[in-house]
Amino acid sequence: MLAAQNVKKFALTESMRLSYFLSLTLFWIYALGVQAQEKQTATVLGKVVDEDGQPFPFVTIYVEKVSNASTQTDENGNYRLTVVANLRFTLGTSASGYNQQKVNGILLREGQVYEHNFKLELLSEKLEGVTVTTWDSKEADAQRATREDIKHIPSTTLNLESVLQFIAVGVSAGTGGELTTQYSVRGGNYDENLIYVNGFEIYRPLLIRSGQQEGLTFPNPDMLSHLYFSSGGFRTEYGDKMASVLDVYYRRPKRPIEGSVVTSLLGASAYIGGAIYKDSSHYQAAKETRFEEAYPYRLTYTLGVRYKTTQYLLGGLDIKGQYIPHFIDLQGNLINDFNSMWQLEILGNYSNSIYRLVPESGRVATGLFNQALRLSSNFEGQEISNFETFMLGTSLTFKSAGRIDVKGRIRMRLLASHYQSYENERIDIQGFYRLDEVETGLGQDDFGEVVGNLVYGQTHDYVRNALKSKVVNLQYRGDWAYQKYNTATNNGQDSSVKTREQDIVLKWGLNYKNERIVDDLKEWRRYDSLDYTVPFDTGAVLMGYYANTSANLNSHRLSGFIQNTWESKTNKQHWRITAGLRAQYWTLNKEFIVLPRLQLYYTPRKYIRNAQDSMRKTRDLTFKLALGSYYQPPFYREIRDLDGNIRPLTKSQKSVHALGGVVWDFVMFDRAFKFVSEVYYKHQWDLIPYDVENVRIRYYGDNLMNGYVMGLDFRLNGELVPDLESWINLSFLRARENFIGVNHKIRRFVASEIDTFDLKDVPKPTDQFFIFSMYFQDYFPKAEWFKVNLAFTVGTGLPFGIPRANVEYRNTYRYAHYHRIDMGFSFSLWNRALRVKKLHNGNWSKFEEKDRSLLHKLRNIWLSLELFNLTNNKNVASNNWIRDFTNRSYAIPNRLTSFRLNAKLRVEF
Repeated sequence: MLAAQNVKKFALTESMRLSYFLSLTLFWIYALGVQAQEKQTATVLGKVVDEDGQPFPFVTIYVEKVSNASTQTDENGNYRLTVVANLRFTLGTSASGYNQQKVNGILLREGQVYEHNFKLELLSEKLEGVTVTTWDSKEADAQRATREDIKHIPSTTLNLESVLQFIAVGVSAGTGGELTTQYSVRGGNYDENLIYVNGFEIYRPLLIRSGQQEGLTFPNPDMLSHLYFSSGGFRTEYGDKMASVLDVYYRRPKRPIEGSVVTSLLGASAYIGGAIYKDSSHYQAAKETRFEEAYPYRLTYTLGVRYKTTQYLLGGLDIKGQYIPHFIDLQGNLINDFNSMWQLEILGNYSNSIYRLVPESGRVATGLFNQALRLSSNFEGQEISNFETFMLGTSLTFKSAGRIDVKGRIRMRLLASHYQSYENERIDIQGFYRLDEVETGLGQDDFGEVVGNLVYGQTHDYVRNALKSKVVNLQYRGDWAYQKYNTATNNGQDSSVKTREQDIVLKWGLNYKNERIVDDLKEWRRYDSLDYTVPFDTGAVLMGYYANTSANLNSHRLSGFIQNTWESKTNKQHWRITAGLRAQYWTLNKEFIVLPRLQLYYTPRKYIRNAQDSMRKTRDLTFKLALGSYYQPPFYREIRDLDGNIRPLTKSQKSVHALGGVVWDFVMFDRAFKFVSEVYYKHQWDLIPYDVENVRIRYYGDNLMNGYVMGLDFRLNGELVPDLESWINLSFLRARENFIGVNHKIRRFVASEIDTFDLKDVPKPTDQFFIFSMYFQDYFPKAEWFKVNLAFTVGTGLPFGIPRANVEYRNTYRYAHYHRIDMGFSFSLWNRALRVKKLHNGNWSKFEEKDRSLLHKLRNIWLSLELFNLTNNKNVASNNWIRDFTNRSYAIPNRLTSFRLNAKLRVEF
């Protein structure tokens, strides 16, 4: 629940449809009337204001321990509540994103009127499952989502990254479509994105060349608490990449045990977690509050196992054969709070992906209205690829126990992690192909039949690649937080209220990495047309592509950062400024870089007239400006050129970002929404050119290019349907580049003739002018147990060029536009909370006493039916290049999956 928790003045604890609201209201009117006749009563009344002293509407005021009485404040923040007399009770408040306040031990006589006023402040801690209205959640680049928000999004990959294109701005899946979890953000390729899990940087295999080979990525959706995603302009504390940051946080369970089991036609997963407390008093405190600080003395564990097989999904591809993919992932997270000051964490992961393909035959039709081509193929041989990764990380955190408003709070964290991967590719496949021209004239007798043969030949792909990589990462991070308070008298009463006036957060960090790469590259491809090797040479047999190299690299990286945040708040405005410096040195290329970054946020406070014709102060708009340098030192793949040679002196790719954004929080249909708009420009130089083959990124290995990226993004998210979050994203992008010293050209038809034109710059491989995505959730009226989920994506085609000839005439062609609709229907077979609500009026003790069915311990059972590619659109992932005897190339599309149906069962306890 994102936007609803970001607009404090209209924060609701529960949204409901009109019919349900009326029936519930009538029930409570009747119940209170009966209670008033039977029991002696008293009255509690008062006013609730926000941290600025302004009336706070729609805050829930409730009574604990003696009844379930509750009410909400009106437009002026006033409330009035009838309670049972002569019984001691607790009075509390509930508002999403605000500190929960309680008054214990209230005892009233019959007819007595008791007045108590509340002043609520924003939460200062990140709470599990709760969106906190902090500046981070108002940042245009810091989209936040929880597990509940995204768990019903239909996905063919079963990976967390697949949902980013629906919830974040400027994100595209690229040519890999639904088969890949690689994503492009604002003109950057996948290697330009940072991924963290609980503060540990995450790596992934380097040799993957197609979406079919991709297995399970590191972040486990079942273990997710929440995530933050930044599409650009991110802070100094994050690492040295040019595009985006995905920051994932795993759950810390409160209950002794919890878990889930999911099974479908695409795989299965199981999750179990729990908490062990020092004694029963700490467990009781955990049950009664959502604050992490209230129960620090505990040991929490989360364990997850996932299995994925895309054999059923790949059966819809044009290439028929035996697809035998098996992907498994094991993961665990252990966090122990020794006391309120010391914490130990261990995070481990093992993943093994085995992909085997024995192709048999294929038939693909393509072309234009005046020329249609048909490629028929038969194959011999097979492909076996294996990607095995292991990661183990541990951290020790110290946090001072001093009061933050007196002397500040210091937190320090030591992190150590070890990542290693073993990757090998074994491919030996011969393809015998025939490219025919098909009659396209509708009035012809032979319409749709072959009228001529263009190419007849074969290709032979041979690969024996092996790569071992190890990364040891040691990191020290610290932060010092100080908050200055202004003490004021509360409405002339004796008690005083402290209002936060200024925040200062200083962060710093040092990092050491050791990277060891051992690579053995052996691969070649031979083209044959009419029994002649292409390109043809009377004196030699020439290969279309040949690489036979090896590398053994051992390098070290040192980096550090310092960052300070100033936050100031007055009656008229709210400012936040974050500025910092990053520095890095790499022993391989001897390059030292220093990067400044700045983020500025401004929220004016204005007055609006409400329904009671009174004035109240709001903070609806937040303006953002981000400036900074985002250099990207190369990793191993960037310094290996197209022929497999290593270029160790390749320097960092350099980029300067300027970003402006506006966030508008507003209310519609009595529910809160968020509208985000951003405009950005990236000036780039010393770029390393690359070509994209399916999801394989092939670099040229040197700083040969300059470029720029500019664009405009929009996002609207909120509860279009009560209690269900939906997102709508629209992006416009222009990404251009040019080889240094190369005069780029393009061929175009002019007056029925082909003419050549010079170009100042050419499209990047990720240049996608337009992309629109939407994720919508709904349920049937009066049937919350039946949910419908719709995921829709449409975007213009990505550019591409002819392999090994993509410099002067670079990326002059484009794929067809991409569009896809996935739909899911979820049926709740069992919902424990709903059962308690309907049968026992929300009384859990009565449920525990009377309901002893086999499902008593289960929280939810969901049965889902997912329809992938509902319109059966033939989207293109890449091209298969066929050459004739004259060495002319034909691009035959490799299409993505067709319509598929998936059934999924989810059990939660």
